[in-house]
Amino acid sequence: MGVIWSAPVRPPIRRVCVLVLIALGQDWGQIHADEAADLPELFPGQGITRCDVTERPATATDVSLAKRTPVLAEPGNWLDVPGPHGERARGWQGRQPGYRIFDGRGRLLHSVPHVSMPRWSPDGRWLAVSRWSSRERPYELGLVKVSTGEVISIPNVEYLDVCAWSPDSRKLSFIGRSGDSLAAGWLSVPDTAVHVVARGLNFAFECLEMAWSADSRHFVAILHREYEHDDVRVTDLWLFGLKPGVCRLTATPTVEESNVGWLDSRHVIFSVDPTEDEPGSVGSRTVLELPRLGGSTH
Repeated sequence: MGVIWSAPVRPPIRRVCVLVLIALGQDWGQIHADEAADLPELFPGQGITRCDVTERPATATDVSLAKRTPVLAEPGNWLDVPGPHGERARGWQGRQPGYRIFDGRGRLLHSVPHVSMPRWSPDGRWLAVSRWSSRERPYELGLVKVSTGEVISIPNVEYLDVCAWSPDSRKLSFIGRSGDSLAAGWLSVPDTAVHVVARGLNFAFECLEMAWSADSRHFVAILHREYEHDDVRVTDLWLFGLKPGVCRLTATPTVEESNVGWLDSRHVIFSVDPTEDEPGSVGSRTVLELPRLGGSTH
């Protein structure tokens, strides 16, 4: 199976790029952000292959998965995080802050110290957390088994930035330090195997949001940097799959992407907000249609 690659893609947003993610054993080690020389790079000194996507304005009928399945959305209040069936994870403050886990009837199940940023799996069986294990192992990715309260540490993922559950509850994507570099990857559940799909991310960038496709085969992340007293902002969408590889979906120096999600397995929806460099501009919602992906990425 072959792929027809597009011509080079350049900003603004009307020209965007995406890598067709197919498990053909291709070497995707060469990755490069299509940026001007004076902008900070997410993957310094590396190369990328790109292909076209179709862009259109969003309509009132375009409703993201997170709207239809609220547990997939980032919590509005990190001290009171609702689960899929009425469960709650309620935080407490103090010398050993943590969370109390309640079932759908409001009964206390467990108290879990030294954790933060809880995210419920869609099936309600797991909580993904950032866990402070020690000074040597800070902000480590962890899984709380809701039925027992057991906390499973994932020592291969530290300094956790963001994580997100797939709709099938079998995968957890993350941005965090793995080994000696900042990396993007996913955790398979329940066997907790770590799959790194991109290494060498610039530590100066932070992940603002992350979301999975409906078929749980791809995830998109908003990666952001405010550069030199906010006079340069870099905020763009990046696409990852289950196999090593990455591509940049947007290259838009004058706008900031936010509220990213999926309509299904091929359509990404997000908000476009003008930066301070574009006074008077009005924000909007945009949908990107990915090419039909041949084969399986499993």
